[in-house]
Amino acid sequence: MAVIDELLRRGLIRTRNSPLGDLAESLALRAYGGELAPNSEKSFDLRTADGRRLQVKARLVRLDDKRSQTFSAFRSWNFDAALFLVFDASTYDLASAREVGRVETEALGRRVEHTNSYAILVRQVQGAGVDVTAQVAAAYERIDGPADDRPLG
Repeated sequence: MAVIDELLRRGLIRTRNSPLGDLAESLALRAYGGELAPNSEKSFDLRTADGRRLQVKARLVRLDDKRSQTFSAFRSWNFDAALFLVFDASTYDLASAREVGRVETEALGRRVEHTNSYAILVRQVQGAGVDVTAQVAAAYERIDGPADDRPLG
């Protein structure tokens, strides 16, 4: 728990849940600027510096694993774009970051009846939207610095 305590102290995560989602939101904040939504917000995670509502999804993957891997479920489409972050499971390095508009994100979703949600596979977003890996990687490089409202790029 010392690691979680330190991440909380540094403001890099907001909950004691698995830190990947909180880390992804922290990177989005550093890359785009703006303000994180309250933890209770269901539709989006970040209101960007330019006012867009961004849903952030992250997945830790083994890059050599060809099995289907799914991002966490979508239960709402009330956002402007989704930011999909893929991290290498062996190094925690950022493997890719894609910003995908809401309409395209919704089109990628596959309905999962028993959870009343939509699933999107990691491989589905590989060519979708806009590649923002460099922008998010730059935010990751300065993760120990303060989060502010000045986006990179």
